[in-house]
Amino acid sequence: MRKIVLTAPNLKSRGLKALANKLSEKVGYKVFRVQPERVRRRQAVEFMSGVDKREQFINFRRVGINSPTFVTSACDLSGIESERIVARSLTNASEGRGITIFNKGDNPPPAPLYTEYIPKKKEFRVHVWDNEVIDVAEKRKRAGYAQERDTQIRNTANGYVFCRTGVVEPNGIRELATSAVSAIGRTYGAVDIIWNEKRDKCYVLEVNSRPGMEGTTVEKYADAILRSVGMENVILKGVR
Repeated sequence: MRKIVLTAPNLKSRGLKALANKLSEKVGYKVFRVQPERVRRRQAVEFMSGVDKREQFINFRRVGINSPTFVTSACDLSGIESERIVARSLTNASEGRGITIFNKGDNPPPAPLYTEYIPKKKEFRVHVWDNEVIDVAEKRKRAGYAQERDTQIRNTANGYVFCRTGVVEPNGIRELATSAVSAIGRTYGAVDIIWNEKRDKCYVLEVNSRPGMEGTTVEKYADAILRSVGMENVILKGVR
């Protein structure tokens, strides 16, 4: 069997390095991170470039993925019915960067993407690899965080962390996640999904096509990759 290598636009990312190290532990040889042209005869596992969030929303609407209503011009904000609107000035950012939430009727900030604001009771990140859900985590308030929180934008800067204990998954969240990943032309990704209690409904916010990997997530991605390349025996034997 050919040796595994990882290829991606950014070979220096911490997540990719952690994944390469974890795979190396499991398979018993050094798993390298290489440029696509240096794959040669090895088994390449490719992480592609990120997908623009505006393009994601267009694809969600095209295939009927449940996601917030959106427009791509401030001139079309009448097409959004919610009283609060989310402006995204950056469509390839993470951790809430470039997001401004404003009230309908206010002067909108310039942005290439505007979406309706949907109140959320819970927020999840669903990791998908090879069209299979491999991990589900819920965003929760970090214990001991004393600063004022912005509950509208739940990120690490606002004292939120991903938790995996006691997670109660809303109905259909896994199917929604895999459908969202397929909609943007990928077979993997970390899907951010919110659950609105009043409507009892889930909505896809975005697919992180360059998912951050650390801790438990690295282990799960490594095992999923080994399954996808036919190396289940490595997982079952617990090879390190």
